[in-house]
Amino acid sequence: MKTDEMNGRLFATVPEVSRLLRADDRTIRRAIADGQIPAVRLGATWRIPVAWLRVQALLDPPADSDEAAVDAA
Repeated sequence: MKTDEMNGRLFATVPEVSRLLRADDRTIRRAIADGQIPAVRLGATWRIPVAWLRVQALLDPPADSDEAAVDAA
């Protein structure tokens, strides 16, 4: 999965994130449990915000960064 395939989506699943980050599903779940990756539990699955993934991949500047303030002006 590529980040451009997530356009228009709010959340990604653990398998999608693990493919994107090239990490094992268990590593992603462990990072969620440790609070390193924000996620929401929906039934039996975890959902990771796509906005967070885009910021981590440096595709979107964080909302509190200087770049975001300049872009908003």
